[in-house]
Amino acid sequence: MAKELSFEKQMQKLQEIVEKLEKGDVELDESINLYEEGLKLSKELKKQLGDFESRINELNGKEEGQNE
Repeated sequence: MAKELSFEKQMQKLQEIVEKLEKGDVELDESINLYEEGLKLSKELKKQLGDFESRINELNGKEEGQNE
């Protein structure tokens, strides 16, 4: 599921989950399911951020090498 969504859509989904959990008006079972989904999204987003950072560093390294 998470990989099918763009980074921005995943962030939006995570925000919606956080808001639902903060309201506290969902049943315990749903809270646990939402928490689990949020953790999965959070891990995927963190991985994607790491990948983005690596790509940026690689691009910066190539650019610096071209300027020398």
